[in-house]
Amino acid sequence: MSKSKKDYRTYILATAKPTEHLDGLNRLGGCIYSKTLSLAFKTHEKKGFWLSDGGLKAYLKFKKYPCHAHSVQAIIDDYCGARRSFFSNLKSNPNAKPPHKTRKFHTFTWRATGISYKRGKLRLSMGEGSDPLWIKVDKKFHKVVPAEVSLVYNKTTKQYEFHATYDTVPKKTKTKHGSAIAVDMGEIHPIAAFDGINAEIYNGRLIRSVMQYRNKFLGSINKALSRCTRYSKHWKKLKRTKNRTLKKIDVQVRDMRHKITSRFVSSCRERKIETIVIGDIKQIRQSIQYGKKANQKLHQWAFSKIQNMITYKAKAVGISVATEDEAYTFQTCPSCRHKKKPSGRTYRCSKCNWNGHRDIVGASNILTKYQGWLFNPVVGAVVSPTGVRFTPHLRRLDKWSPFSGLKSSKPPTRKQRSTRKP
Repeated sequence: MSKSKKDYRTYILATAKPTEHLDGLNRLGGCIYSKTLSLAFKTHEKKGFWLSDGGLKAYLKFKKYPCHAHSVQAIIDDYCGARRSFFSNLKSNPNAKPPHKTRKFHTFTWRATGISYKRGKLRLSMGEGSDPLWIKVDKKFHKVVPAEVSLVYNKTTKQYEFHATYDTVPKKTKTKHGSAIAVDMGEIHPIAAFDGINAEIYNGRLIRSVMQYRNKFLGSINKALSRCTRYSKHWKKLKRTKNRTLKKIDVQVRDMRHKITSRFVSSCRERKIETIVIGDIKQIRQSIQYGKKANQKLHQWAFSKIQNMITYKAKAVGISVATEDEAYTFQTCPSCRHKKKPSGRTYRCSKCNWNGHRDIVGASNILTKYQGWLFNPVVGAVVSPTGVRFTPHLRRLDKWSPFSGLKSSKPPTRKQRSTRKP
C-alpha cells in the first residue's frame, strides 16, 4: 500500500536585523554548498560520473562544520535538487548546464532533529559543542515542532526571516454527486460558483484596478530609468522606488486573492460541499486575440494562483477538488443545450429564451459536465446570484484556523538524542 504524499505549509516565525552571527550562518551555508558543488564537479571531471546524493553526504559527513549534521545534509539536498532539475532538462535541451556557480551566502536550514521548544522559545541546535540559536515566537506556534526552519535574507526589507515549514494532515472525505459545486474563473469575477441551486459571484474589479495602476507605474518608471545612466545615483534611487512599489502592489494583490478564496472555501464548508469542480483553462492564452489592452489583461490574469489557493485551502478542511474541461461552457444554454456566444454579461438563448448571468451559465455547464445531464437539468430560471465584493475586512464565515491541520510531534528527549545513531 503506497503512502500518501505529505503536504507542507510555511510560515514566517520571526524577523531579525542582520548581525555578525546571522551573516556567519548564511556564509557557512555558502561554504557547504560550494564544497558540495566543487566535489561533484571534480569527481565528474576526473572519473567521468556524478557522485550520487548519498555519496556526497557520506563524504561531507567527515568534514567538521560548526553546525548540526542534518543542517549540512539539508544544504547538500539543495544542490542535489538543482542537479536533478538539470538532468531532467538535459533530455529536452542538450545545451543545459548543471549548477556550477559557487556561493558566498546560502540559506541556512535546520531539520526537525535540531529543533525544539523550551521556555516559550524555539531552540535551533548548532551541533555538539556550539551554543544553540534561540528565537522568541508567537504562542500559536508552541504546540507543534516544525519539520524545517530556514534562515532567509529578504533583500527588499534587508532583514533576516525565519521560515518554518510544517507537515499538514488533510482530512479524507468521500465524494458524492449530490454535494458538488462548480467554479467558473474569470478575469473580472475571479470566482463564479453554482451548486445546482445557489449561485455566488466574487467581484474582482479592485484587483483589476490595482493591476492597471501597476502597469501604468511600470511604464512610467521604466521610461524614467531608460533616460538615466545605468548605475548612476539617480538610476539607483529610481530602481529602489520601483522595487519597493512593485513589492507593495504584489502584497496587496496577494492579500485580496487570499481573502476572496478563503471566503469562498469557508462558504463551501458551511454548506457541507464535498467536491469543488474548477473549470480547466490552462490553454486559454494560446488562442486569445482581442487587441492590445484586452490581451494584456488576460495574460496577467493569474487564474492558476486562484486555483492553487482554492485547492490547498479546500484540502485543509476536507473538501476534494476536481477539474473539468471548460470548452464552450459559457456559450451553451443550460436548458436546451443550444450554443450561442453571448454579447454581454447576460446570456440570452435565441432558441428557448432562457436567460441568466453569463458566468453562472459557465459554472452550471461545468457542473453538468462533471455530474452528467441527468443529475443537473436546469428547467427554469436560475436564482439571481449573490454578489460578494472585496473589502479589506473580508474574512471567513467559519472559525477554521490555518494551524488546525498541523502535524504535532514532540521533540526528542535528552536520552533519545544521546542514543540516536549518527
